[in-house]
Amino acid sequence: MKNQAKRIISLALTFVMLLSVYAAVSVSAKENNTVKVIVKNEMFSAESGAPWTGVLIDTNAALTGEDSVESVLERVIKENNYEFTVSDYGYISSVNGLAEYAANGSGGWMATLNDWFTSDATTSYTVANGGLKAGDEIVMQYSCSWGADIGSLYGNFDTSLQGLTVEDGTLAQSFSPSVTNYILLIDSSEAEISVIPEALNKNYQVKTYLNEYLPESDAHLPYKKPFTVKDGDTVSIGIGNPAWPSMNTWSGTAEETVYTLHVSSRPFGDLDGSGKANINDATLLQRYLAEYITLDDAQLAIADFNGDGKITINDVTALQCYLAEM
Repeated sequence: MKNQAKRIISLALTFVMLLSVYAAVSVSAKENNTVKVIVKNEMFSAESGAPWTGVLIDTNAALTGEDSVESVLERVIKENNYEFTVSDYGYISSVNGLAEYAANGSGGWMATLNDWFTSDATTSYTVANGGLKAGDEIVMQYSCSWGADIGSLYGNFDTSLQGLTVEDGTLAQSFSPSVTNYILLIDSSEAEISVIPEALNKNYQVKTYLNEYLPESDAHLPYKKPFTVKDGDTVSIGIGNPAWPSMNTWSGTAEETVYTLHVSSRPFGDLDGSGKANINDATLLQRYLAEYITLDDAQLAIADFNGDGKITINDVTALQCYLAEM
């Protein structure tokens, strides 16, 4: 009798565990078939007459096979119990009482898809045609100057980045829009990182590639999503490639800009590539400072041992103290 009771309890526990696994998988699958949706007004102030300011909506929305960027925006606004109107031309012209032209004759709502002001209407980017995918980010925001105040620059051909964030990795030097080559340091021989670039002119698309830069293929990495890199990999970030659609092609073409991140897991101070800092590295650093030798970019990236932003004799001292366990 006791054995039978144990079997019943065991079967019940197994059933509960299976239900838990199924629920977890179901939740995960549901979350994986979503897009990020943000609706905000940060340009038209309350002091100037805006009925509301700040972030109105920041949520994840489930995708259906019939969805477009426009349909997702309309559904999310409605589900959050805000009123909206759609113009005769098919775009959202008012959200929660904030209408186009309310700020001035250049005011209105604009949307980005993965931080890009799309070259076609929001109805053109659909799940069916592959223009809208799970994991994408839709941001709808109010502009007071035909988009210029939120990064949509017509007639501007600057394809540089204005910002670059790397999560779970470290650029060996501070980012500068005019510098296109960087050493990307990771803590081990392999790491999962996220690269989040921000274009100066968001009328141009930004795409990120691992190891091979293939701008005419669809092999780019998903926007903001983590991916695995290892020592020796390269991450390429292209902006404004002529093969990609752009809001600015009507007024001419721009020359693309490509930023390259060279992945290195070499520890700080390991100038000789032995896998750890040692007395030979201190000697190499002294010889470099005395101008007897030169160091390559990867070595220079990890020579600032004390982290003060410059390579001096203080880095030699800090390295020597570290080696002496001081």
